[in-house]
Formats: sequence, structure tokens, C-alpha cells
Amino acid sequence: MRDENGGKLHMELILISDDKLKVILSEADMEAYMLTCDTIDYDNTETRRAFWSILDEAKHQTGFDAAAGRVLIQVYPMRRGGCEMYVTRLCGRKDDEEVACTVSGTAQEEKTALFRFDTLHELTEACFQLHGMPFLGGSRVYAAKEPGGTEAYYLLLYGAWHASFLSEYGVQRDISVMQPYLTEHGSILCAEHAVAAFAGLH
Repeated sequence: MRDENGGKLHMELILISDDKLKVILSEADMEAYMLTCDTIDYDNTETRRAFWSILDEAKHQTGFDAAAGRVLIQVYPMRRGGCEMYVTRLCGRKDDEEVACTVSGTAQEEKTALFRFDTLHELTEACFQLHGMPFLGGSRVYAAKEPGGTEAYYLLLYGAWHASFLSEYGVQRDISVMQPYLTEHGSILCAEHAVAAFAGLH
């Protein structure tokens, strides 16, 4: 595999499922695509061009078609340089916001937190309380099978929010440890505006 200038790339493409792709970019790959984890922004033309060049290569090699619907791109910097990208094809119709991109492990993570709930009731109660504040941040909900076969629910909060009372309903988990696990093994129940959606189930 070579970049636009003919240089050899070491990018790894791993098809996790029909709707989930893992991309591992080396430091050299990042340089070739002119990407850095500190400046990745899908609204930026260069970032968008690089992402779609990567996804076009993924379609060619694995058959994963990111253009078939809305996608979530999650980027995790690696200590040795480079990054891991998880591309998840979301259910539902396409709309004006076809790609959502988040970066973890950088300054964007300062107002990000992850809470685990044992039951759906605890999750909906927490979302109901948050929604009534009102809640001004972003949110996403995952479900994941845990060791022993039990199912837990995870609420990801980011942006402008403050809610110390959440510990009454769930347990805060280390996002740097848990989010890569959820991305690969969990399922997204609600990709955006999850607090409002689950508050409505209360």
C-alpha cells in the first residue's frame, strides 16, 4: 500500500464486523496523511480528505463501505506514535451530519466522563435527572456483555456538563481503559442526544 506520493504505508485494516472497522495508523502513516491527533477535526478539509482516502482503501481491501450510511469515527492516540481508529456504521437514515468524529486522549477529553449502570432503570433515572437540569452537553449510550454474561449500560458524557449526583445511580469508570473495549465489544444504543432519548423512557 502506498500514499499519494508513492511512499509505502503500514496501515492495518481489521474488519471487526459488517458495521465496525479498526484502523491502525503508524506514526509514518499519520505523517503521510498529514494528520495529528491534536488537530484532527472533521470540519477541516484536509482531515476529511485523509479520512475518506483511508476509508476508500478500506473498502477496496475489506469491503467495508463507510459511504453507505452515517458513521462514527473514534480516534485513540497510541503512546508509541500513530493512532487507532474505530469506524462504526450507525443504524438509521443519512442526514446532514453523516460523520461524527471524536478524539480521546487529548484536550478534548477534559470534560468527558463514562458512567456504568447495572440496569436500564438506573440509566433512565440518571438521564431523567440530567435532562431536567437542563443538560447542555453531548451524550452516547452503549450496552456491553460483561464477564459472566451479564449486560451493563454505559453513558458517555462530553462537552458542557456537570452532575456529581450521577454516582447515586452508577459508577464512573476510567474512559481511557473502557472506551476502546466498548468500541470493539459493545454496541451503541444511542449515538447522540442519548440523555434526552433515555429520559423519555423514564
